[in-house]
Amino acid sequence: MHRHSLPLIAMLLIMLVTCAVVHAAERCNRCGREIGQDWRFCAYCGVPLEPLTPTERPWESPGTRAGQEIIGPDGGTMVWVPPGEFVMGSDDRNDRAEPMHPVRLTRGFWLGKLEVTRAQHRRFCEAMGLPFPDDDPERDEHVLVHTSWDDAVAYCEHYGLRLPTEAEWEFAARGPGSWPYPWGFVWTDDKCSCMRGGGYTPPHRGGRFPAGASWCGALDMAGHVAEWCADWFDPDYYSSSPVEDPPGPETGASRVVRGGSFSSRLEECRSSHRGAREPSHRGYNTGFRVASTP
Repeated sequence: MHRHSLPLIAMLLIMLVTCAVVHAAERCNRCGREIGQDWRFCAYCGVPLEPLTPTERPWESPGTRAGQEIIGPDGGTMVWVPPGEFVMGSDDRNDRAEPMHPVRLTRGFWLGKLEVTRAQHRRFCEAMGLPFPDDDPERDEHVLVHTSWDDAVAYCEHYGLRLPTEAEWEFAARGPGSWPYPWGFVWTDDKCSCMRGGGYTPPHRGGRFPAGASWCGALDMAGHVAEWCADWFDPDYYSSSPVEDPPGPETGASRVVRGGSFSSRLEECRSSHRGAREPSHRGYNTGFRVASTP
């Protein structure tokens, strides 16, 4: 081979490798040029490339900003909820959330952007060798309902996840401003599915109301389906709950559900409203979303 052709061949190889990777997002540690995701050596300066992704399990590391998104271990999108303070509860007796009181969450956490879907639950059942209750693939992307608190916990534990505490759920919905609704202070009918909002529509695909997103990017936190929380329910718990990271009562007969549902009245969709159901309850309007603390 003619020696003058070697530089040309090298340039062609660089072009081929570069073109094989579309929209590469990483850069070489030495020369700073854009590199492909699967490159082991930089095609420009030849140095070995160090892994640039901080972790292969992003839910085990803290986020950097509210609303940052990752893919969780169950395949669903999770959003980052940073630590913070807010006023929890309500002075409306219908909310069963008296008295209003300050809460401080000292640790951030990842929260499911949407409620768990039938497709996600199907994969869980297949992995566990369990029968799937309703084999209808056309509805796989619909939200999962008819699930008990124990069912939800079993799903979470399989993936190393958990249910959010009641305080975490409310903070993710209301934010530091303690808004009455996930999107702000004023109710509008185009931001959620309930008996007044988007109409009385049975649960289906989540995320139909992006304008109803909370401050951290979580969707469907008002209406759609009611969501299990980790806590036992005690109507008087707020009178003596700690300010910092309230864990919920130690015992009880019912578990907390939050957010209202497609069959709820407007007041039941307020972010402060507290619901309660027996852990074995499998309601047509009850589901859950996952959480994880790094």
